Amino acid sequence: MEDDKKDQNNENNDSAKLPFVNDNFVDIFENFFKQLTELNKISTVGPFISMINDPQINTNNMREYGNVLINYQRYLNKYLTQMINSYFLALDKVSAGIQEKNAHETRMLIINSFEDVFSTMFESTDFSINYNNLINIYIDLNKSYQKFFDASVPFMRQSLNKEEKDLLFKELYEIKKITSEIKNKMKERKNE
Repeated sequence: MEDDKKDQNNENNDSAKLPFVNDNFVDIFENFFKQLTELNKISTVGPFISMINDPQINTNNMREYGNVLINYQRYLNKYLTQMINSYFLALDKVSAGIQEKNAHETRMLIINSFEDVFSTMFESTDFSINYNNLINIYIDLNKSYQKFFDASVPFMRQSLNKEEKDLLFKELYEIKKITSEIKNKMKERKNE
């Protein structure tokens, strides 16, 4: 019997040494729980809530936005390539004709070379097409972003319709009215 009591006491002592009873474990668990709570709060703000509500629509919007971004990058590269090529072409013209010229002639050569090359580029149909595509895809990019933003954060739309504005002003007026009543009551109590 004494052996049974010793075994039982040893088990009780061993259970006190288990990590489940340890204060450090409790602290770690509480810290972990607090972190999970904070993480859960994040998911109720912004695009996360729409991802939870309807992930298929958001996935499609993200895919569309990604495709528009790729096209924007492509047209931007074409535009920049034309600009850079024209710049180097103008530099080649300047370097070919700069020998034995005075400062005024050099300045005029630089101005005329760059003006000729860039005027030719701006008047070309390739530049017009690339620039038009770049502007159009930029507009599409903004529309796609706005669509994604509206789907993700419907309460933060940039423009309110007339009814929403009227309701907002009405509620603001009510808040102002209640605030002034509270202030008046506080003054009355203070004066008593």
